[in-house]
Amino acid sequence: MAKENIFDKEWVDERDKNNLEGLLEQFNLPPRAISFVRKNKRLVQIAIGILILAVVSWSFYNSYQKNRVEEANSALSAALNKETEQRLNALAGVEKDFSGTDAALWAEIKSAQELATSGKIAEANKIYQELLAAVSAKSLLKSLLIIGAAQTNEALGQYPAALSGYQELKGIDGYQEIGFSGLARIYEIQGESDKALDAYKQHLAFLESKGTVGQTALIEERMTRLKAKK
Repeated sequence: MAKENIFDKEWVDERDKNNLEGLLEQFNLPPRAISFVRKNKRLVQIAIGILILAVVSWSFYNSYQKNRVEEANSALSAALNKETEQRLNALAGVEKDFSGTDAALWAEIKSAQELATSGKIAEANKIYQELLAAVSAKSLLKSLLIIGAAQTNEALGQYPAALSGYQELKGIDGYQEIGFSGLARIYEIQGESDKALDAYKQHLAFLESKGTVGQTALIEERMTRLKAKK
């Protein structure tokens, strides 16, 4: 008996090619599959319709998201180019109109920085704290929020909270020096000379491990001055 060739399709009447069963026979599907489709024709048609609708909807959604991100970035750029008096209002507009985008998050951070610069430290600190609680731990902007919160906490005299922030920065690549210097500075303010010296020593060791010796003179000078006070 000759072996069946998968390319030898069973002949199907042309009149049947417009229906689902005829199409399936053209695909040489197993009899069981064809039988299932015949029994559940309506269900299969609905499933195919839902699938097509989902694909089209996803395509429209992606297009919408792309356009929204582009509009958000343009709005942020325009807001940052405003005069100081108008900038906060423009940034607030970006936050409101494009909530959930990176541009909106950047707008909130810039608003906090503007407030801190203008002396409204408590308002800026409130924004940083709210954003820290809301953003993902993996967000690339998390470190900037920690810095902002630590510096405004320090300015407000909230030293335990500031120390916590600087301690966290010590373990984040690219932000270690801010962490070390912040810890030493606050310990000095609090009169904890030993802890301040320890922070300076850690800072020196870090710089030496990175081969950055140009800044060590200033730290050594601070250590000498601090030792003289003891």
